Amino acid sequence: MNLKVLKRTFAEITKSIGLETKFGGFVKETEEVFIVLSFQKSNYSSQVYLNIKLYIQGVFGKNYQLSREMVVNDVGDVFRRAPKDYDQIFDLGSDLPDDERIEYLKKFIDEFLSGFIQQTSTVKGIMLLAEQGELFLFPAVKSELEKISERNRLYL
Repeated sequence: MNLKVLKRTFAEITKSIGLETKFGGFVKETEEVFIVLSFQKSNYSSQVYLNIKLYIQGVFGKNYQLSREMVVNDVGDVFRRAPKDYDQIFDLGSDLPDDERIEYLKKFIDEFLSGFIQQTSTVKGIMLLAEQGELFLFPAVKSELEKISERNRLYL
């Protein structure tokens, strides 16, 4: 399987969890967060990395509008990659037959990505994942999220 086929297959499967193909990546927009996924080819091997970036509305006073830069270049307010357990899916040089790769890709989406996207669609969910050690937040981002959470509590 080549990268073009992987992207097309990924796009078809992830429609069901609300991802849209935009600017060569995959995006889900909520009121609080842009969730942006993009593939990055390794310069040293046949490995492809799935970058997962979160752009959180209001962090550092920013009001994001989706752009090509967000998908292609920027790293977002929070950045992570797919868990290592799923590396075989994204190693395009492996002998994994395409039908098995597609099944593993579906498993990855069911076991990890679907729930991750659901949880990271809110500031509260992002903070919970950080508390559980599933996401790393830089101290400045964590401080901003705490401010946003406090503002949200005041308006409830």
